[in-house]
Amino acid sequence: MLTALELTGFKSFADKTRFEFPEGITVVVGPNGSGKSNVVDAVKWVLGTTSAKSLRGKEMADVIFKSPNQSNRRDINSAEATIIFDNSSRLLPLEHDEIRVTRRVYRSGEGEYLINDEPCRLKDIKNLIRGTGIGADAYSIIEQGKVARMLEASSKDRRQIFEEAAGISRFKAKKIETLRRLDRVDQNLLRLSDIVDEVEGRLKAVRNQATKARRYKEYSDRLQQLRTQIGLAQWRQLNEQTQIFDQQIEELDTQSNELTLQIEQSCSTIADFDSQLERLTGDLQSQEELSASVREKIAEFVTTQSVQTQRLEELANEIARHRIQLAVTQTNVGGLADRVNLTQSELESSQATLESTQTELNTIESQRRHLEEQLKEIQEDTEVQRIEQVTATKNASEAESTHRQLLANSGDLDEQKEVVSGQLEAINKTLASLREQATDHRKQVETLESKLESAEDETEVLARELSDNQRVHERRQENLHALMERLTAVRERCNVLEELETRNAGVSEAVKQLLDESQASDDTSLPLGMLGLVADLAEVDFTSAKLVDLALGTNAQLVVTENDALLDSCRTGRTQLASQLTILNLQNIRQPQTPLTLEQDPNVVCRADELVHCAERFKPLFTMLLSNTWITQDLTSAQHLWQRHLGQIEVITKAGERIDQHGITTMGPPDSSNELISRRSELRNLKQDIYVLEAQVQDNRDEQQRLKQNIYTQAEQLKRSQAAVESLRSRTSQRKATLQRCHDRIELESTNQTGTKQQLDTIVQRQQVTSKELAQQTAELESLSNYLEEVTNSLTRFNRANNELERQKQTLNSQAVRLRVELGKSEQRVSALETQLLQYEQDHEERQNVVDDQARLLSQAQNRFRESTLQILSATSQLAELYLTKEQYRDTNMAIRQRQNEIAAERKREARAGDKLRKEVEGLRSRKHEIELASGDLRSQRSTLEERLREDYDIEIASLHLDAETEEETQQREEVEREIETLRRKLGNIGAVNMEALGELNELEERFNTLSGQFQDLTLAKQSLEKIIHRIDADSRRLFMETLETIRQNFQQLYRKAFGGGQADIILEEGVDILEAGVEIITSPPGKPAINISLLSGGEKALTAVSLLLAIFQFRPSPFCILDEVDAPFDEANIGRFINVLKDFLDFTRFIIVTHSKKTMTAADTLYGVTMQESGVSKQVSVRFEDVGNNGEISEFATNRDAA
Repeated sequence: MLTALELTGFKSFADKTRFEFPEGITVVVGPNGSGKSNVVDAVKWVLGTTSAKSLRGKEMADVIFKSPNQSNRRDINSAEATIIFDNSSRLLPLEHDEIRVTRRVYRSGEGEYLINDEPCRLKDIKNLIRGTGIGADAYSIIEQGKVARMLEASSKDRRQIFEEAAGISRFKAKKIETLRRLDRVDQNLLRLSDIVDEVEGRLKAVRNQATKARRYKEYSDRLQQLRTQIGLAQWRQLNEQTQIFDQQIEELDTQSNELTLQIEQSCSTIADFDSQLERLTGDLQSQEELSASVREKIAEFVTTQSVQTQRLEELANEIARHRIQLAVTQTNVGGLADRVNLTQSELESSQATLESTQTELNTIESQRRHLEEQLKEIQEDTEVQRIEQVTATKNASEAESTHRQLLANSGDLDEQKEVVSGQLEAINKTLASLREQATDHRKQVETLESKLESAEDETEVLARELSDNQRVHERRQENLHALMERLTAVRERCNVLEELETRNAGVSEAVKQLLDESQASDDTSLPLGMLGLVADLAEVDFTSAKLVDLALGTNAQLVVTENDALLDSCRTGRTQLASQLTILNLQNIRQPQTPLTLEQDPNVVCRADELVHCAERFKPLFTMLLSNTWITQDLTSAQHLWQRHLGQIEVITKAGERIDQHGITTMGPPDSSNELISRRSELRNLKQDIYVLEAQVQDNRDEQQRLKQNIYTQAEQLKRSQAAVESLRSRTSQRKATLQRCHDRIELESTNQTGTKQQLDTIVQRQQVTSKELAQQTAELESLSNYLEEVTNSLTRFNRANNELERQKQTLNSQAVRLRVELGKSEQRVSALETQLLQYEQDHEERQNVVDDQARLLSQAQNRFRESTLQILSATSQLAELYLTKEQYRDTNMAIRQRQNEIAAERKREARAGDKLRKEVEGLRSRKHEIELASGDLRSQRSTLEERLREDYDIEIASLHLDAETEEETQQREEVEREIETLRRKLGNIGAVNMEALGELNELEERFNTLSGQFQDLTLAKQSLEKIIHRIDADSRRLFMETLETIRQNFQQLYRKAFGGGQADIILEEGVDILEAGVEIITSPPGKPAINISLLSGGEKALTAVSLLLAIFQFRPSPFCILDEVDAPFDEANIGRFINVLKDFLDFTRFIIVTHSKKTMTAADTLYGVTMQESGVSKQVSVRFEDVGNNGEISEFATNRDAA
């Protein structure tokens, strides 16, 4: 039983919500859009619905609560729903009293399924509830739309509800799985059969290769033995020669070592000599350093002596110079005293002349000042007149300038008027020309647009035709692929059948033997009077071939002859048979009795021999074999027919059952070994199909080629058309652009025309104003000219008076200048004499000081001369001592060099002796190198021999015991080499050898045995699976018929109870297998004839559907039943009947009803309200009957009460 439902974040249920479902009827009410149907969606979702559309969403993430825009709630990242079952009755196959089934989905798209909080798969949940009536698509959840779909569904779709009720849905799933397995087994069998054949063929080839490989191995082993023997002899010889060379090398090493020791002693002696030479060189270097030091000191004293001698000469010259300068300076001091006296007399005379000149200058200056006062007055009057003249001149000049400007402006305006008039005329002409061009461009644009429209229409038509041809080409391509796939499949099947025919599969060993012998002979006809097998002589339609195979059985392998030659050959032993052989001589066939005539029986299809087509001479044969075999529709008809003709006939059904003359019934799939006629009929059909398919493929290819050529041609036409369209578009665009530019120029020229006209009017107005101003300016200029003439005359008179005063002033100025010059000269003469007198006095004093300095310098030079003389004497004494020391050092150096020469001569003699020893050592080493090369050659030959034996035979010859070669072995070597040549020739004659065949043979034999065992296992598995399918079909038929009959009776009773009378029935589709037959519902409401359910009214349909579903419940109750607004089409009376029917099921089912109807609410044992107080968020509330309105609205009082 369903006990509860828990929701968290599912659709509009944002908060965790739990619905308890106690016994009885639970009703969920609420206004439209409140989310009450989300309760039903939650149950469907948990039970495995994977379609978002069935949950009224676009994708599975839509089941997760999403906060409305105006809400303060945040979006939730997951949705979860859990349904809880009471499993105390163990309805569900788990050992738990309570089972919780949970489904969870995250916004990222990940999902989880849990059973009792343990992760599981959706498949596990479906397996858990399969056959219980519980399921997202089962009859336990009934929605208003589902009721309508069930009534409007086809009879095939409606059957699924009855299958779920019968509990065969799990059988059906098991059958589908078994069929898949059977298909895989068939595929594996086919593949394995091919593999077994391939391995068997490979096994035969490998056996031949292995025999050849064994022979090759024997020769190779013997060749290895002989080559090893020769190799050992060669190895011994090489070792002996190598040892001789090693002894010689050892002796040479000894001699070389002795010489090397002597060379080392010589080197030691030379080293001693080198040490002595190095020590003498050091002593010589020390003496050279001391000599150099003495030479440096001698050079230093010589330099000092030379410098001091030169200094004595310089000091002597300096003393003589000072004596001369002292005498000259004393003479100059006496002359300067006479000059001082003369200069004082000249100074007194110059001062008297200066005073006389100054008196005369003062008189001239007084006269000049008086004249300047008169001149100033005249200049002031002249300045006034000059200012008036400047003003008058300026005014006259300005007036004249204005007059000239007005005249110029008047001329400019005339020129401007002429230019503007010309521009206006040119603009008018340009406008006329542009308007004509615009008209021409507009016509060209219209023409191009017309051509473009035509070209676009043509391009569109070509594009449509090309698209149509491409679609046809694609369809043809798909058809061609389908035909090729079908042709490939038919060819593969044909190849398999031909392979079976080639191997004579399904034929006994004796028959195979005879057929193989006939194929091995050159004669194309069968030997020993054989005409062939019975199966070879018959031609049967493929649809009837299996029935003929079944009717003939093993008789299909009868060998038919025209005489007894084969029988005689077997009897006399000329033909040895591998197994039993059945022979039928045509001459021994008696005229058969007239067969029974049973065609009038409606259950009889035909007689078996009527299905066979053969040559006239073979008809008695098939009449004998098949005239007593009849074919019926089913086993029941076959049993009835056999019982009517007891022991006279055999009966075969179309399904493959057989009753022989003794009444033995054979059922089940036929043996594949007895399908010779079926196989050959199928092969003939396949060859015909191949011929037809190849023709269709060729036709399709030809059509493809034609379409491809058409598409290419049309594509080229379309390209050309599109290029033309693009060209027209480009030309149209260019022409439109030209037209637009023309319009733009017209607009611009129109603007220029308006501006030019305005400019011309402005010029005319300015001409009129200029004429008036010119007349006024002419009168003013004449008045200013008269005034200027008067002012100019007055200014001339003032200028004459001023000039006279200026002349007088100039005379006085000249006199004053002359006197100032004389006065200046007198002042300069006095000043010069005073300066000269002062200078003479200073010179006398300075020259007296020079005489004192010269006397002092002379005394100092005499002192330095005496000091230099003393230094020269000291340097001469020290030089004598240094020259003596230098001679002593030179004698010591000569003695050291003599000792060095003696030691160098002894060293040279010792070095020559060492070189001689080295040449002897080098000769020994050269000899040793030659021997080593020869030894290396021998070692290389030995290594090559060793490597060759190792690579060829994996023999380590170095590890073998080596004895000296005997004389007998030397004599046998020639025989061994001859045998080696013989073995090599034999190996060459064998040719290519597969040495891996020896190992592969064992693997192939093992693999062949394994594959053969697997083939047998698969064959047994196939038989087992076929038995399982047969048992499932039998159980499903039985359960379905039992269920259908019980539901039919329940439906008839519930229909009469729901409608208060009337009749209803459930019937199966006729002429179809029970497992595939559709289910039809026929009803006859009270007072109406029997009609199909689709012709009922809406209320009648709904009540009929509910009656049918409850009839199913009555047969196989589900733990719960959810009804989502299924009572919407009912009126009050029908709702009452609907509730009465539900009450009969409350003992074993809990009902959850989502409704708006208050009549339905009256039957509720538990009443839940769902409201949406917060926008977009559903909330569960406890309500009473009186709290709910007619449309499902819940009163505000109830909502507030629940919140409190």
